[in-house]
Amino acid sequence: MAQNERSTIFKGTSASLDGQKGSLILSAGGISFIPDDGGKGIQIPLEKMYAASIEGRILKKLCIVDNAGKRILFSVPDMDEWRGVLEMAIRIYDALNAKTQPVVAKKVPSSQPASAPSVTSVPASNPVVTPSAPPPQQSGSTRGSGITQTVTRIIQKVPPVYNGQWPSGQDYEQSFQTLKLNLSPTIGKTDTWEAVRNPKNPSWYVHASGNYGSIYRISTGDGKFYALKCFTKKSLSINQRYSTISSYLNSLQNAPDCLTHFVYYPEGIKTRKVNGVYFPMLRMEWIEGTTLNQFISAHISEPRILKTTGNRIVEAAMALQSAGIAHGDLSGDNIIIDSKGKIKFVDYDGMFIPAFKGERATELGHADFQHPGRKADTYSEKLDTFSVVVIQLAMQALTIKPELWEKFNGDDPDCLILRKPDYLKPSESAVFSELRKTRSRNIKKIIDLLLQFLSKDPLWDGFSLDQIIT
Repeated sequence: MAQNERSTIFKGTSASLDGQKGSLILSAGGISFIPDDGGKGIQIPLEKMYAASIEGRILKKLCIVDNAGKRILFSVPDMDEWRGVLEMAIRIYDALNAKTQPVVAKKVPSSQPASAPSVTSVPASNPVVTPSAPPPQQSGSTRGSGITQTVTRIIQKVPPVYNGQWPSGQDYEQSFQTLKLNLSPTIGKTDTWEAVRNPKNPSWYVHASGNYGSIYRISTGDGKFYALKCFTKKSLSINQRYSTISSYLNSLQNAPDCLTHFVYYPEGIKTRKVNGVYFPMLRMEWIEGTTLNQFISAHISEPRILKTTGNRIVEAAMALQSAGIAHGDLSGDNIIIDSKGKIKFVDYDGMFIPAFKGERATELGHADFQHPGRKADTYSEKLDTFSVVVIQLAMQALTIKPELWEKFNGDDPDCLILRKPDYLKPSESAVFSELRKTRSRNIKKIIDLLLQFLSKDPLWDGFSLDQIIT
């Protein structure tokens, strides 16, 4: 990496190390501590950073561990923000480089200098990896400068902390009335972008809304259309997560076809309420299609189409698992069938990727598609398995008994035919009672599998999803 690129400063603050006052600086080169008295400082290159955490119950300190197991404790303000930025950079580097992890030092007692750790064990707090032998020493030039540059770009994307009230859907609606005046210049060329009104309600620009934001449609003037997602809830973790997810998906040579390409803008759009502050925004490809529920309603009398679509959803979920990914919230309105019958999964707020291993889920998904035992720490690439079984059972049952759609869906835009109460008390469920009447061996097999799943862990992997393809 060029010297001027490494000298770019992303974050800096006053800090102290073993009582010595100075400045802690995060740059493209890594972390540096520069003493105020001009003495010898400390530098940890990005490619040698291993973990970041906060330690101590009363006198809390920012702990940085390098890949030789050395632990350094800093006193800094905004400790949570520092840890979040460093953790994200380390996890992305690990996920992209897949480097072997070192043996890490034990916690340093308060009486022991942080610069001289005893290297004997791996702390349980490491959120990414399992312990292994120290990696062979490599020069900085051979440790993936391209990956370092990727992480550098992501560090640049972490937005400053904004402590005020975030815009509402109505605030964004006003911004889209004069869209070009409210987009950040950091996005690039946007002078041809035009907001497209909702054809179902032409007085509004918003096309859809969810837990964390609203979806709008734009035309870029060259015949292309995109979806813009604007966030209505303050969540630094969501901002960081989308940066991480975007980088991971872009690093895959063959990303699953069921995912839509998106670009994350940490500074995307401003509103009249908070003029001068640009809030994060996602730009995604616009998919011409219908949600799964709309698709079922339109094809309820076409069993062959329903059967094929159900199998394609299973295959799409299998492709995600093979890439170490889980969507995290598969439901009737997060699955789109495009004009060619292809499956697309949308809304990645709850997605799991390898870089998030050891973390807790930021949301628990739609309860009517999730295992009733799911909790925040139920988080891995197996997260979608239960949801897919629920969806496939409904899809295949409707090919034989289409009347179940009118009887048990009730025009619900999200659910199919099963809901959480059915999972909690299956013996009392009217839906299960109807499903058991079918003579289809395939459907009975899926019913038995789902009932067995309910008695297992939410991440149960006692079967393969290809077993429910009919």
